[in-house]
Amino acid sequence: MAEGEVRGTKKERGIIKEAKRDETKASTKEAKRIKSTKERASITAKKQDVEEMVKNLKDKKSIVLLNLSKTPGKLVQKIRKKLKDNNGAYFKISKLAVVKRALEAAKLPNELYSDVNFPVAVIGLKDISPYDVSGMFMENMLSVAAKEGDISPFEIVIPAGETEMPPGPALTQLKQAGLNVKVDKGKIAIMSDSTLAKPGDKLTKEKVAALQMLNIKPFKVGLTIWKAFDGKTIFSAEVLGLSMEDIISGLKEAVSQGFNVSINANYPTESNISIILTGAIQQAKSVGINSGAYSEGVIEDILRKAISQGNAISKVEGGSS
Repeated sequence: MAEGEVRGTKKERGIIKEAKRDETKASTKEAKRIKSTKERASITAKKQDVEEMVKNLKDKKSIVLLNLSKTPGKLVQKIRKKLKDNNGAYFKISKLAVVKRALEAAKLPNELYSDVNFPVAVIGLKDISPYDVSGMFMENMLSVAAKEGDISPFEIVIPAGETEMPPGPALTQLKQAGLNVKVDKGKIAIMSDSTLAKPGDKLTKEKVAALQMLNIKPFKVGLTIWKAFDGKTIFSAEVLGLSMEDIISGLKEAVSQGFNVSINANYPTESNISIILTGAIQQAKSVGINSGAYSEGVIEDILRKAISQGNAISKVEGGSS
C-alpha cells in the first residue's frame, strides 16, 4: 500500500504539473490577446487623432508648432484657454508621431515639422498671424524664482528701500549675499541699490536665498514657438521673436543701406534721382572749372578762379619787390 501510495503521489504531481503548464499557456495566450487588443485600440485611437487633426487644420489660416520642452503646464493651459476663447483657435497636444502624420496628411510643408524631435502642441488659427501669436506669448510670461546654479542672463539689481523683515538671521543672510543692509526702525532696510548678479554670473545659494526672502522672482518664462506657417511662408522662432521695435529698426537700416548703395552705383530711383543729378552737376562743374572749358554753367566760376589766381600772383610779386 505504501508503494502504491508513492506511485499515486507521483501521478498526482504529474497531473498538477501538467495543469500548471496548461494554466501558463492559457495565461500567455490571454496576455497576448489583451496586448493585441490594446495595440489595435491604440492604433485606432492614433488614426482617429490624425483624422481629427487634419479636419480641424483644413480651414486654418496659420499653423503654429509650440515647443513644450520645459514649459510650465499652468502657462500652457492659460494660453490654450485664451486662444480658444478669444480667437476660436484649434489647440492640440498629441504624440509626436501622430502630429507628424497629421501635418503630412494635411499637406503642410515638410520643413515645418521634419526636424522636430521633442513634444509639441499644434495650434491652428483662422484670423490671426503667427507674429500676433508670438506677441501674445511675450505678453503672457510667468515670473519664476531663481534656483541655485542658474546663470543670470542680465544684471539683477536689488533697489534700496524698507522691508517687512525683522532683524535676526535674515540680516546676516542678506549681508552674505552682498546686500548693503542694516536695521532701521525695527525692520531690515536695504540702504542702497545693490547689484546681486551681473550677466553670466552663477547664482549662489546665498543669493538665491536673498531673492526668496525678498520675494523677488527675477526671471521670466514663456511659451516658445518652434516654427509657424501662414500659408505662404515658414517662420522660424528667431524671426517671430523679434519685437516691433526690432523690425522697425531693421527696416530703417535696410532702407538707409539700400539708398546709399543706389547712389554709389548711380542707379536712379524716384527717391534718389535728385541727389544723383545734383552730384553729377557738381562733378561736371568741377571738370569744367579745372579744365578751363568755357560754358554757360561754369564761366562765372572760371573767371572767379582766374581773378583769385591773379590776385595771389600780384601779392607774391608785390611782396618780393
